Amino acid sequence: MTDTLFSHPEVLTIIVGLPLLGVIAKVFGQSFEKIAKWYLYAAVFAVIIVMDSIFFPFIGGKDWYFRYAVELSLIATLFWWAFESRDGEMKNRLKHTFKKPIVMAVSAFTTAFLLACFFANDAYAAFWSNYERGEGGFQMIHYFLFFVLLVFLFREEKEWRRIFGLSLIASAVMIGYGLLGNYSVPGFIGPYTGNTAPTGWFHQLIDGRFQGSLGNPAYVAPYLMFSMFFIAYLWTTAWREKRLTKAMAWTYGIIIAIFLFFFVLTQTRGAFIGLGLGLLAFMIYLAFAAHGKMRTWARFIVVLLIVLGGGIYAIRKSPITNYIPEGRLLQISFSDPTVQTRFWVWGEAWKGFLERPVFGWGPENFTAVYDLHFNPKFFVPGQNTETWFDRAHSVFFDYLSETGIVGLLSYLSIFVVFAWEFFKAHRRKAANIVLAGFVLAMPIAYLGQGIAIFDVFPMYLSLFLFLAFATFYFEKGHAEAAKESNS
Repeated sequence: MTDTLFSHPEVLTIIVGLPLLGVIAKVFGQSFEKIAKWYLYAAVFAVIIVMDSIFFPFIGGKDWYFRYAVELSLIATLFWWAFESRDGEMKNRLKHTFKKPIVMAVSAFTTAFLLACFFANDAYAAFWSNYERGEGGFQMIHYFLFFVLLVFLFREEKEWRRIFGLSLIASAVMIGYGLLGNYSVPGFIGPYTGNTAPTGWFHQLIDGRFQGSLGNPAYVAPYLMFSMFFIAYLWTTAWREKRLTKAMAWTYGIIIAIFLFFFVLTQTRGAFIGLGLGLLAFMIYLAFAAHGKMRTWARFIVVLLIVLGGGIYAIRKSPITNYIPEGRLLQISFSDPTVQTRFWVWGEAWKGFLERPVFGWGPENFTAVYDLHFNPKFFVPGQNTETWFDRAHSVFFDYLSETGIVGLLSYLSIFVVFAWEFFKAHRRKAANIVLAGFVLAMPIAYLGQGIAIFDVFPMYLSLFLFLAFATFYFEKGHAEAAKESNS
């Protein structure tokens, strides 16, 4: 009997279950527009999908579920346009959506990415990708649709609060799956195999790098960075609107502490550096934008962070780091073997770029670059070393080698436009300086961790959700600034 996707009960549940939810909602009188929003809410739960009946249990199911939810949201939006919208409403809202600078920048990046697929060394692989990664042009189209639908449909702050809250629930379930995996509960995949699990519940928790339901600690850390931003947003908006109770403040604080704890358990040094850069950027912004005691404390913390960073760098090679729990985070050195492999693979990516500088080799085509320019230093006789890479392990070198200078510049233009929009929206005193600082810090933290890791589904999902929110946030800031100037 031939095995197909329909042979897996998890896939069949998704295929039947998601549209059934929409049908039930319509029976109970919900509009197609609201149903389209519900499918976007559902999409953030893709991170918890793990299918142990397929070869890559942490990857395929997430991609299929996410694509299906986005496609159903698009279909519901088209039904809204056909049967429920007013004359000209769809056209006006689309025109308004695509006039937004960040939408234009993301559209340019998506176009460049798809052009790189068309001119790729292997166009089929570039567009359709494979089961191991799933991040080709077809998936990028779905990320773009997710982003555009969010901007198009979410026009009220309560909708952003709702999707952030649901994303936090997904993050909690992701952590819960990881805990069950760490303790080898049947049916949950964890970091230990066979008899490799350490003795004692505490060591089972902290000795292995935490991978949650994402399957890789390097993915969990940046995903949790975005989750902590969502909590910060909910916290600061509740504070601004004077609806923050003590119970809410304690709840948000505890959730951030839990997420930070599991962030540390991933032992992902690149994300640790990214979070540090984001925190430093946040404090520098407050040091200039805030007033009174807040400005004084912000300047003090900036100095403290610089001193702390220097101290960590000073002890990075000290034996004391071996005795500190999760001390791997402090062992940052250019001579570290994993850092050296990064430098070597970046060198190969640079050579690949020089050979195909305009649109690169195509997404999911880095293996051709790696094989062509293989560095024999990767192979160390007698040692268990990693000798094969299908990514350049850096968002910058990945886009440079796979999508060329056009792709990299279009990717970076998103953040240039973001910075322009940020400072344009806050050229006067921000209504919520703390929230503004978090908004500025998030892309800095993301880009900082991206120096040493490539984008995959959890990062793309969170990044496009954040960028869609940023369009709403900046538009609101522009409106408030215009209102101030006219009053």
